[in-house]
Amino acid sequence: MGVYNYKDLGDDESRALSVDALALISTSGISEQSNEIIASVVREAGWTPLSGSTLGYDGSLSSRGAFTGEKFGYATAEAEVLGKYDASGKLTGLGVMFHGTNDPADWVYNLGLLTNVEGLAKNYVGEAFDTLLGSVARYAQANGLTGNDILVSGVSLGGHAANSMADLSASRWSGFYQDANYVAFASPSQASGDKVLNIGYEQDPVFRVLDGYTSELPSLLAVHDTPQPSATNNLVNFNEVYALGPLVGEGIFPIINPLAWLSHGGTDGFARVAESQFYNLTNRDSTIVVSNLSDLTRGNLWVQDLENYAEPHTGGTFIIGTDSADRLQGGAANDYLEGRAGDDTFRDSGGYNIILGGAGNNTLELQQSVNGFEFANDGEGMLYMQDTRGGISLIQDVDTLVSKESSWIFFNRDVTYNVTEQGLLSADTFTEYAPSGKGDANNNVLVAQSSGSWLFGQGSADLLIGGQGDDVLVGGAGNDVILAGAGADTFLFNGDFGLDFITGFKSTDKLAFVGVEGVEGVDEQYSYLDHAQTVGINTVLTFGDNSVTLVGVGLGSLSADNIAIA
Repeated sequence: MGVYNYKDLGDDESRALSVDALALISTSGISEQSNEIIASVVREAGWTPLSGSTLGYDGSLSSRGAFTGEKFGYATAEAEVLGKYDASGKLTGLGVMFHGTNDPADWVYNLGLLTNVEGLAKNYVGEAFDTLLGSVARYAQANGLTGNDILVSGVSLGGHAANSMADLSASRWSGFYQDANYVAFASPSQASGDKVLNIGYEQDPVFRVLDGYTSELPSLLAVHDTPQPSATNNLVNFNEVYALGPLVGEGIFPIINPLAWLSHGGTDGFARVAESQFYNLTNRDSTIVVSNLSDLTRGNLWVQDLENYAEPHTGGTFIIGTDSADRLQGGAANDYLEGRAGDDTFRDSGGYNIILGGAGNNTLELQQSVNGFEFANDGEGMLYMQDTRGGISLIQDVDTLVSKESSWIFFNRDVTYNVTEQGLLSADTFTEYAPSGKGDANNNVLVAQSSGSWLFGQGSADLLIGGQGDDVLVGGAGNDVILAGAGADTFLFNGDFGLDFITGFKSTDKLAFVGVEGVEGVDEQYSYLDHAQTVGINTVLTFGDNSVTLVGVGLGSLSADNIAIA
């Protein structure tokens, strides 16, 4: 399930909800000069601002056109209400968006949040917008809407307002908002339970600075990264401050350091996570590093997981670039690198990885000799690269490889290779791909060569037969039958690979699951045993709707050395 998945919604519905919430908060804290630009973005997302007269509400408006707080002490609070309509003009949903800190007077309340007064924090929206929300509820009901048709969002102080509203939803406004959808960004607080999806960067000094609605002194003077069931836990804003972390230590991140505030917000990065081709592989605890470097440093700094924050990062790492030229670097473990648009450069140091170059002329720097790898091409646009330790990278939309080769004159020299359908072409050498057999849309029988082969079944029900050498067998989509050969074989599974059967599996063979959905967890106790069960005399490993049956292999005969889950 994806990192933004919410309630019982699936991946696609959760993505759409998070994008809707991001469109709502795009109206937050804008200048008068920006109003028309932001308004066009909101209209494109399908939202239309609603006036007080439409809602039957006569509250005051700020200079930004937002409704202001209704009680003394809350006059600078701001909220907007927007509607969604179908093609016939019928109202289908409402959005309630709370603004973040827009006025110096807001800081009086912000400081109050840090005084451990739970009642003050939880009742924020009830004090500021009780009448407005009552009017919205009546308007929604008059138009045939239920609480489930309402989306509530906000960023920073506005995110706190969304959490406050969620906690009050059962006891206020006749319970109309109990089933509303709440998506908050960079909120300092968290409502009880899982009514709210709280999205934010882990090193944001505001995000989760409160534990629920209370604060502790260490939250101000040291890092705060307490996991919350409603919050993203390891979403990293890779900016210049984060890059400095290893040099200056974690003391750079507390809320009292002005530099730390550069990690507050950054909604474009949140949107890129929702748009990522890897979204379905992520979960609430995934380590996701989002590039947010400035134009001045983007060409010089490698975006990577520096692990320089309080909570340890486990499992695979997702690194997402921008639509400019990025430098993205994975580590020795399993990584998912996505360049998006722009001429991007990638590095990785081993493991099982997926590298998606995206649009642009993209380059992979090997950082060692090309002779340290074996390359294969599946004929459908995917380049496979296996290192001497057995790790395999799946590479797409990368045009150029750069290796480091030894030289009599220099210690080493860079050699550039163009990736072609037949092999890797440099100025003076041609490196052929490994011997391979490729299937098509029909049901295929593929047989490995005696010296070792890569077999690609593609999207059909195939029979793959290993040989005497060390083979890499990729069934692809469809329900495949794979016969292990005499060598040390690797069985590689990616995406929706179907219901596959393997016969002849040996202790020297390896199963590699790379980029498959349904991975149960990423913590230190996570094991392949979470996916394995005994069925008769066989062992079945299940990932979502896909499975691999090891025919005649007992579960007790397997070990972690036989199975890699990236």
